[in-house]
Amino acid sequence: MAVILKSVEGIPAPDFPIPQGVVLSDQARIARRRFYPVTFLFTAYSVSVLGPSLAFHPVHALAYFSLGVVFWTLLEYLVHRHVLHGRFPDGPGFLRHRMHTFFDTMHGDHHRRPWDGMYINGYLDAIPFAALFAVTSFLLAPYYKAPVFVAALLQSYVIEEWVHYSVHFHSFKSRYFRYIRRHHWYHHSRGEIGEAFGLTSGLWDRVLGTRIPPRPWPRARRRTPIDRPLPPLEEAAAGPAPSAPSSPGART
Repeated sequence: MAVILKSVEGIPAPDFPIPQGVVLSDQARIARRRFYPVTFLFTAYSVSVLGPSLAFHPVHALAYFSLGVVFWTLLEYLVHRHVLHGRFPDGPGFLRHRMHTFFDTMHGDHHRRPWDGMYINGYLDAIPFAALFAVTSFLLAPYYKAPVFVAALLQSYVIEEWVHYSVHFHSFKSRYFRYIRRHHWYHHSRGEIGEAFGLTSGLWDRVLGTRIPPRPWPRARRRTPIDRPLPPLEEAAAGPAPSAPSSPGART
């Protein structure tokens, strides 16, 4: 299967209907298994750093952890919009070529095959960045300050990835889940869409001008009955109403 280059093809539209023979429960199992190692590793790191910090420096620990969670919401948005949806054309120079080979192939397959468990979570590619952040944090500040901030980032990443997994494969009744599922499937409903980059909330979409336009919501809700217990990808296949205005393309 050819690799999607965002600098050439952009972000593709979703490939529906789901190919015959694809079983969503099997794809969900693949996605879970791929993300278990990172979940355990990052959670163990966060607990090992946060535990002593809360025991001996609770005020600092809570302050830096809270700051890390808040900062993550912005980082999540920026990475999704400018890295995962960004285009990195090849060119002269080592750095530009490496950015092309590493970043330009990211995320296109997920948009083309949002039912594919191989492309739901980040797998092991976040570990080198996490190790760099963790080591640097201990060099810069005491264990109850910068390391706790990094622990909050890593734990928030784990939560975000499980939320993302859930909106693709599950249907829960909570108000938050219905909201974030509708938000994310709108993002997936077309190819090069410039809205709804937040994965766990729409906060920064509102602040930075990429919120979902209010008018398509009633039609989109009728066409994609998320509140009904249908398989999630069948709901999303219809996409927003044909009359919904299109947006200039930024990327997920």
